[in-house]
Amino acid sequence: MKRQTFIFHGWLIVATGMVVYAFGYGARYSFSVIFPSLVTEFGWPRDTTAAMLSVHMLVYGLTAPAAGYLVDKIGPRRTMVSGTVLFALGLAVSALGSEPWHFYLTFGVLAGAGLCLSGAVPFTTVIKNWFEKRSGVAFSLLYFGGGGAFVWYPVVAILINWVSWRGTFLTESIVLTLALVPIILLIVRYRPVDMGLSPDNDPSTPVVPRSGADHSPEVSNQGGVVVDWTLGRAARTLRFWLLCLSPFCVWGICQTLLVAHHVVFAMDVGYSNTHASSVLSLFGVTFACGCLAGVVSDWIGREGTMTIGTAIGISGILVLTLVKDASRPWMLYYYALALGFGQGMTAPAIVASVADVFRGPRVGAIIGVVWFGYSVGGSIGPWLGGWIFEVYGSYRLAFILAMASYALGCAAIWWAAPRKMQVRARKPAWHPSCVEDH
Repeated sequence: MKRQTFIFHGWLIVATGMVVYAFGYGARYSFSVIFPSLVTEFGWPRDTTAAMLSVHMLVYGLTAPAAGYLVDKIGPRRTMVSGTVLFALGLAVSALGSEPWHFYLTFGVLAGAGLCLSGAVPFTTVIKNWFEKRSGVAFSLLYFGGGGAFVWYPVVAILINWVSWRGTFLTESIVLTLALVPIILLIVRYRPVDMGLSPDNDPSTPVVPRSGADHSPEVSNQGGVVVDWTLGRAARTLRFWLLCLSPFCVWGICQTLLVAHHVVFAMDVGYSNTHASSVLSLFGVTFACGCLAGVVSDWIGREGTMTIGTAIGISGILVLTLVKDASRPWMLYYYALALGFGQGMTAPAIVASVADVFRGPRVGAIIGVVWFGYSVGGSIGPWLGGWIFEVYGSYRLAFILAMASYALGCAAIWWAAPRKMQVRARKPAWHPSCVEDH
């Protein structure tokens, strides 16, 4: 078996994930820039319009368990390419929409399912196989690419001015297909053993062919009890539900509520769409920086990293609640910088926590259900923010709710206590039966 010494292929997979995150999730979150155009052109209430992102998030979550199952059964490349094509189709057909239900079907159902099949669930499942000792670094770099999703804000605002929101949807569809399908097919592989490599390219770890016994790590509690994780077994543990609760709160309620409405909120207080989009795109820059800072979770722990990120992020939301007009632009800048950095630190810490606790040959479905928890929150957040605005004429209560949700998600990680889990090598008597897409 070969041992790669120049560039470990696992890092190439991480780089591919960074590109997929930047383009795929960029197309999702650019909805917040398109959102004001839909409200202006059609005159729909904000809760009705924001529900388009809510449906997208709900379908994303409903698809997550299936995405994990498909990665286990047919391999990651087939799953991801199918998802990319479906996502691109949803965006392209969104350009024809004229009624809310059109967008619920196209951007919501088609694009939501497609992104799930090509995004976080497959990449988390794959990367956890390639990295054990350096999983915190790998996931931090992966989510660094996620910061690029928000950098597209000003680009999308300019596209809307040039080709309208309809042309913007169509352009996103074409770019996604041309940029993502080739690199997924070329780079992604499910396990390092498929290429004669070991996790982390560690010379001390034996490289075992697929026909032999697998040396994948297992997680044990402090009592030393080794668990061969399945979805059913995981669902009977408190840790599983806490790890579902954290992304539900931090990414679902908090992040999606804010990103769905912060551009239109900035326009409400006096900023132009282009200016607001440019300032808020800094969220993506500092999100990426926060993800890089998140590598400290391998040293100070997931909980400590989560706490630092939460405190910084909440400070940004608190400043946003104090914005009354455009006379103090530093406040909008601070919000974008602080929330981005805070969310960037917490994202890889949450993902690494899941990878710390649940390992083994059948964890794809577990990861899928954890992401379902995120998307349930994400389906509530955008709609809830719009509903609060329609009822109270202000986003203040929505922003307070986002801060409380952020804090609860941090508490859930502390309670799940990934610090108490330990990885140890073992030699189980199972043989992979899934069909690989080499």
